[in-house]
Amino acid sequence: MTTMRLSRVNIGYLWRIPLCALAYVGGVTAGGALLPALGLRLPQVPEQANEQTMGVLLLVASLVMAAGLAPLARRLRGSYWLRWLTLATLCYVCLGLTSALEGAIFTTMDMASIPAFSVLPCLLFAGVMALLFKPADSGDSLTVSVRGFFRGRGVGQWTWRLVAAVFAFPLIYWTFGLMVAPFVMKYYQQGQFALAVPNPPVILATQFARSTLFLLAALPILATWSGSRRGLILALGLAFYVLVGLFGMLQSYWLVSTLQILHNAEMLDDSVVYAWALVALLVRPMKQEGTNCAPRCLCTAQTLVTK
Repeated sequence: MTTMRLSRVNIGYLWRIPLCALAYVGGVTAGGALLPALGLRLPQVPEQANEQTMGVLLLVASLVMAAGLAPLARRLRGSYWLRWLTLATLCYVCLGLTSALEGAIFTTMDMASIPAFSVLPCLLFAGVMALLFKPADSGDSLTVSVRGFFRGRGVGQWTWRLVAAVFAFPLIYWTFGLMVAPFVMKYYQQGQFALAVPNPPVILATQFARSTLFLLAALPILATWSGSRRGLILALGLAFYVLVGLFGMLQSYWLVSTLQILHNAEMLDDSVVYAWALVALLVRPMKQEGTNCAPRCLCTAQTLVTK
């Protein structure tokens, strides 16, 4: 039965993922046509970029993004509209806001129109994904899930945990960034591929802003997740990596292999460790029902024997 269920899930992925990817590509096409009408310029790309190649890689990256977010989408509780809004917020924060902030300080390209350009693709993509990847199990209601998430901790506990969560991403980002800096810094210092080197205070301020946005986007996911903590770490870490790192790197084909490999490894580590930090700080361990139930069952049995 388990094998048959897994087979049905895999077959379902084969047609659902392309539809989600096409929704994003369609949103990009519509958004690109809409921006000039609003008086905004299209996002700038490096001189090395080829329009046809980027179109193909956009489809490939969209397929990867849909596959990367599917495990997360299948475990979110709530109505269609709530899951749509949750996924759209995560996608927009990662693709439309935080990536634009990062690009604004580490490149010389104009990123001003990316927030407006990303609205329609993220909404369409999340809408199709929430429709096609429904929750694997109903579990508790949304109200019960949210109450369970916030129950048991006072204002003081939530305050220090949320502050620690805001500080977690810059610390993780800086740690893994220092590991790859000796190997990639020359490309930034030489200005290759439109790259730039910002001042450390600018980097730090930007990462705190990104961390706050990441946390706001992650909170609805943490509150409505229906699986295990380990599953949440893996699904959220994968989602962050695909949205913040792999999606853009797949399309940046003009970068040398050193930048591609090291930055992908860096962002994968960032994403998984950051997801672990969020879960460790904000999500309480699930009760082991079997362990708690055994003594009660044994007492009940003894009572029945005595009678």
